[in-house]
Amino acid sequence: MSPTAPRSAANIPRPVPQDALHAYENGTVSIHCSGWPPEQALPTYPALEGNIETDVVVIGAGLAGASVSLHLAELGVATVTLEAKQPADGASGRNAGHVQPFLDVLEPLQTWPDQGKRLINALVENRNIVYDLCRTHGIDGDASPDGLLEAAFKPAAALEKKAACWRAFGYDVQPVDADQIQKMLGTERYRWGIHWKEGGRVNPYLFTNGMVAAAARLGARVYGDSPVMACEKDGQRWRVTTPNGIVMARRIVVCTSGHAGNTFFPQLAQTQYPLVACGLATRPLPDALLETLNPSRVVFTQYPAGLYPLVIDGRKRLVTATIPGSGKAGDAETYFAYLLRFLHRTFPQTRAFTLELESYWTGVTASSSHVYHEDYAKYYRVDDNVFALMNLGTWGNVMGPLLGQSLARALAAGRPEECVLPLEAPKPVRLPSIFEFKVRRLMIPAARLVDYLGLA
Repeated sequence: MSPTAPRSAANIPRPVPQDALHAYENGTVSIHCSGWPPEQALPTYPALEGNIETDVVVIGAGLAGASVSLHLAELGVATVTLEAKQPADGASGRNAGHVQPFLDVLEPLQTWPDQGKRLINALVENRNIVYDLCRTHGIDGDASPDGLLEAAFKPAAALEKKAACWRAFGYDVQPVDADQIQKMLGTERYRWGIHWKEGGRVNPYLFTNGMVAAAARLGARVYGDSPVMACEKDGQRWRVTTPNGIVMARRIVVCTSGHAGNTFFPQLAQTQYPLVACGLATRPLPDALLETLNPSRVVFTQYPAGLYPLVIDGRKRLVTATIPGSGKAGDAETYFAYLLRFLHRTFPQTRAFTLELESYWTGVTASSSHVYHEDYAKYYRVDDNVFALMNLGTWGNVMGPLLGQSLARALAAGRPEECVLPLEAPKPVRLPSIFEFKVRRLMIPAARLVDYLGLA
């Protein structure tokens, strides 16, 4: 699909050429395939030309890099941001749009030096950071704090335990019964659920670009189309080389979403478990359908499989994400058919309307764990005055801005070890493809079969 083509299933070639199939399978299709960029293109940032100097150079302008740049600029630290393409071109412009202000499991934190207390405290205190940043900096991120609903066919002890844990932290989270779910979602299929009254949705592409624009207004120098080719020590500083320019910096922060394909600091590319995901957005839904389909506008996920987390955005579109089968990531029609089958069964009122696919795209998450929901972000000391904030996993919309804020404050204070994440040396993971194999070849096919048979 070309960058200027309308985003529609009709624009996905049939059959898909091999080069396009490769791009879908590897999550490298153009960001313009994603449903999140607006119809009116955002301003772009120029490429770096010539030689400049700064205190901190931030490599990568996704959710994490944008937040680091913004918060460093707020603190008056001279900052240069380098993006290989344009802000939110990678995973940050391709996720499902959820604002989830809680963690699913806390047990892995017990191995941290502080048992994760600083991270939990920061999350509790800043659980509205997405909406706070939008309000403070005038970011039009189509952000709406409508809450989240995890719906199930019967009460689940694991969900009740999670809700009780975060309720103890002061969160407004309550169980809901079938009648409440019917009023909130417009479906009679689920008998029980957990309603998180905090959190909601955001357009991650607009939000990320908004943070970058705010950083630029505060003095950060931002350059797009400036892939980093090398980072070399030059006395007490670092020389960061791009195709047409050089940045001399005292410190480097790497925020490269898996670091795939980068030749500088190659050890970072071996620290994560990649997973290809796909996203779908419908054309705007009819008002008559929107009256009964999720009238509360909560972000909706299904427990336990969560095959089709649903968001209705400000453009009246239904947006979801799922995991494509191995070797089948380019088959938009198949995944839209799966979605329609789920919608027709869960929300029978959708059968009276013609729903059309507007956008289909893929992307890659970079996780630090091969276990779902244990994919905590990582904070690495790569070299002298070189730090990396990576592997945000599935919680990027909240964790990106939260961790970027924490790291910026630590760097500005000259105490990088005070970030809320433990500072580690990069370590290669064993069997990095095992997570994708397990999810795409085993877990998701099994969940789809269960869904198709109506067993859960």
